[in-house]
Amino acid sequence: MRKHYICIPLLLAAAAFAPAVCAQDEAPAATATQTMVPALFEYPVAPAELTGLPEKSDWLVEHFWDSFDPKKTKVVDQAALNHAFSVYAVPFRWADKQKTLNSVDRLIASVSKNPSLLLQMTKAAEETLYGPRAEVWIDEIYVRFLEALVRNKKLKPIHKARYEFQLKPLSASMTGQRAPSFKFTKPDGSPGFFTPTGNYTLIEFGDPGCHECSMAKLSLDTDVTIGEMLKTGKLNICFFTVSPEEGWQDELKAYPEKWVVGAAEEAEELYDMRLTPSFYLIGPDGTIRYKNMPVESMIAILKDLNSQS
Repeated sequence: MRKHYICIPLLLAAAAFAPAVCAQDEAPAATATQTMVPALFEYPVAPAELTGLPEKSDWLVEHFWDSFDPKKTKVVDQAALNHAFSVYAVPFRWADKQKTLNSVDRLIASVSKNPSLLLQMTKAAEETLYGPRAEVWIDEIYVRFLEALVRNKKLKPIHKARYEFQLKPLSASMTGQRAPSFKFTKPDGSPGFFTPTGNYTLIEFGDPGCHECSMAKLSLDTDVTIGEMLKTGKLNICFFTVSPEEGWQDELKAYPEKWVVGAAEEAEELYDMRLTPSFYLIGPDGTIRYKNMPVESMIAILKDLNSQS
């Protein structure tokens, strides 16, 4: 399927160092479209004496919302808020991590007394940091919005349901955390149990009948380096379907003999699966090193790890 790109020019004059953010979505056409969005407020300009990229970024994340007063705002135009948040998030990549987290926490605290605005801000964060149009996924920041929204007592359950569904697997499977263990069923019907081992482990969550999963299997099975890592015990590869359909056993029996395969329905509640297939690379220490990346990127990382060893 071809990609459709929507480019939203950044209106932040102080951040001339930052390129326009392009968010991608699946669509049959591949033409670029310019979307003009009115600014929610006048975006801040970093002081001229700040010349370095980190310094500008630190200042911008700390002062971006200075002109926005949640106490005087009940609801805002969602598209305008989405745009403002996307501009706010650009410096995240260069700003000091703790200053960024402090800024996000202040923003959440400022809107938490207004449930409607908190919901809108979470939607904007989803669009920029989590959803399919996000340029960069930043789970550690997005999960803060989810936690604040879910624990807000003034929001109705119907407004929380979508975000509760996201929060549980996301909070359990962020990069740096220990990979959750889970039960699964092998193609022969016998029970299995996945838990991190002392080797690198690549997990693929997918559907054996989907085209992308079949192509990923082919890429992994035909790569010489991956095959050698499997043979020497440096790498384990697992494929699990979380929505097994009739005939899944026969489909998984066709997978490479050295792979661990099965049906693991409970894994969907433990692992964030935004892509099909979803890949997780787990280190020898049992922690999640990389997640939700294309198979080509995972293969490149594994090759690099193999050359280092």
